[in-house]
Amino acid sequence: MKIALSAATLAVLLWVPLNTVMAQRAAAPARPNANNADPAARPIPRLVDGHPDLNGFWAIGRGPDTPVGSGFGTRDPNIKRGEARNAAAQYADPNQPPYKPELLPKVQDLAKNESKVDTAFFCKPGGVPRVGPPHAIVQAPGMPIVFLYQVNSGNTFRLVPTDGRPHDPNLDLLYYGDSIGRWDGDTLVVDSVGFNDETWLGIYGWFHSDKLHVVERLSRVGDTLRYQATIEDPEVLTRPWTMNPWVSVRTTKELLIENPPCVELDIDHVTSFDEKTKPQP
Repeated sequence: MKIALSAATLAVLLWVPLNTVMAQRAAAPARPNANNADPAARPIPRLVDGHPDLNGFWAIGRGPDTPVGSGFGTRDPNIKRGEARNAAAQYADPNQPPYKPELLPKVQDLAKNESKVDTAFFCKPGGVPRVGPPHAIVQAPGMPIVFLYQVNSGNTFRLVPTDGRPHDPNLDLLYYGDSIGRWDGDTLVVDSVGFNDETWLGIYGWFHSDKLHVVERLSRVGDTLRYQATIEDPEVLTRPWTMNPWVSVRTTKELLIENPPCVELDIDHVTSFDEKTKPQP
């Protein structure tokens, strides 16, 4: 099957010589027995540098902080298309962002008017950590690790250098920030700063400031990818907050396809995202 990619994503892939990736994989152990039903129990393949091989496509379930149908994550199959997410279940989760008390009214107001103020409805990038774990990873020696995402706002990528460089102090504030990576044993730790304040941490009005600092941890366990993000934002949060974890499963299916142009929703006719009201005839 051919993979149709956006121009930006294709350009990233073309930076990585195919023979370089294949040379890395030559040192990896043979593929595990397909009869092993538990993907987490399979051996962890490694590259020639000894680090876990993160290359491949990763099928993710919808994360705990991702809006239904926004493209930032995969739609929960238990939720019918067009239905709003169960807000009561989300609010029952004790792991909520620890906003400063004086900012809670703002959070509640943003949540009430989400379809009118959430940039996810206006073709803007999802930001970090809202975009979630990558849908595909390209890892090659001498190159930054490449995270690839398929999202409704447009296929996108992130470059994560692991050569010890510091953050670039001269970059403008970005939707996905400035990311640098390091290895902590078998865990890839991605440290990101330099965000603008146009994105949210998740739905329900979870806004942030431009002082946002995100640390993501990715670990390959067999043929699964464990992902968790910790957020610091002294402007709006009382303490660092660690989000609920995600688990992705490695797949041979090409998950990245060309997505249609992003079109802003007709917000004036949206009646079901914010409040439980019946559409008027």
